[in-house]
Amino acid sequence: MKQLRELFSRKTIHFQHWSKIVDWHSFKNRGKQETNFGDITLLVTVQFTSGEVFRGVVNIEAKRSFNSENFESVDLPQLNRIVSNAPYSHLLLYNHKRQELQQKFPDESTWKSHFWISPINTAKQMFSQIGNNDN
Repeated sequence: MKQLRELFSRKTIHFQHWSKIVDWHSFKNRGKQETNFGDITLLVTVQFTSGEVFRGVVNIEAKRSFNSENFESVDLPQLNRIVSNAPYSHLLLYNHKRQELQQKFPDESTWKSHFWISPINTAKQMFSQIGNNDN
């Protein structure tokens, strides 16, 4: 969380003939807040060159893989509860071993990463079709 705050705290992004200021505040949720909305909340503010300001909230439930390299801790009732409270929440899956994954867009090149993030609604559909030992 500290690294996220440092990386995205009041950064100016320049691209061709425009720029914007991005400011994130990240929080590790605890107690009822965590139960209802997931592990992490990001408060995001983007200020565009035009002066317009966009503010948003991102809720993330995080799961790590175990020695089996599966995500046994994924719990569909938990995901249902979170998405019922915050319909646009996301699920972050973290794997200790870096994986090489194939992209689908904009081409079929591969990339290596330790994590994958998806809207919970999408992840729920995938997890409901597979068993805990297959995920």
